[in-house]
Amino acid sequence: YKKCLGKVHHNSDHNMIVNWGLIISLQLFSAIRMDAFRANRQHSTNSIMKAPWQVSVQVQGSHICGGSILSPSIILTAAQCTKLFDVEELQIRAGSSYWDRGGQVVRIKKVRENLSYKVHTYENDLSLLILSKNLTFGPTVKSIKLTTKVPNVNARALASGWGSAIADRSKHSRKLHDANMRIVDRNICNESGFFDDGQIRATISMVCAIGNNENACQGDSGGPLVENGNLVGVLSWGIECATKEHP
Repeated sequence: YKKCLGKVHHNSDHNMIVNWGLIISLQLFSAIRMDAFRANRQHSTNSIMKAPWQVSVQVQGSHICGGSILSPSIILTAAQCTKLFDVEELQIRAGSSYWDRGGQVVRIKKVRENLSYKVHTYENDLSLLILSKNLTFGPTVKSIKLTTKVPNVNARALASGWGSAIADRSKHSRKLHDANMRIVDRNICNESGFFDDGQIRATISMVCAIGNNENACQGDSGGPLVENGNLVGVLSWGIECATKEHP
């Protein structure tokens, strides 16, 4: 790895009815260190058919984060995406390749933020969204299973979302995009100069993942990292965004 420069970013735009034990087990490998799609490379457009579990989490109709469908009434996202908002402001859009049109729009009835979420270190960065009505499943709206094991180092996985394509751009991509990722040993991430002194680290509850000239950025938090059809992570935070200095 090359030396990392710059500030920590989180991938959102703003800084229950499920067994939390199951969700906490996911958190053992859920908070993922992500860079952006490189500024000099066009990232891959994606159809919702390729990721029918993906949803856009929205505040007053504007996209802020991604999320994953666990059941017709339950969405998994990042706690950073919900912490600053009242439940009345939140909705999701499912079943569309675009965050601003099509598909199914459903209001949120309840938010269940992981009580162990740590704002400054992003540990346990998970929230459950309980929908006001069930989603109608079909070819573009499906649930995804939680993985039962930690992904292996060098395993290939897919990240997706409507986040910014270029660093420091507040405008989200209107169409869903994806990035092919590779799981990296957490200790190598922490010991390689990947993080500057004083910055947060990838902890035991996190996975380090990198892409080949493509990755995630602002607006992708809460979205899925998928390996072999199973949800292995929830996009959470990274160092800088869309810079060549980063892997």
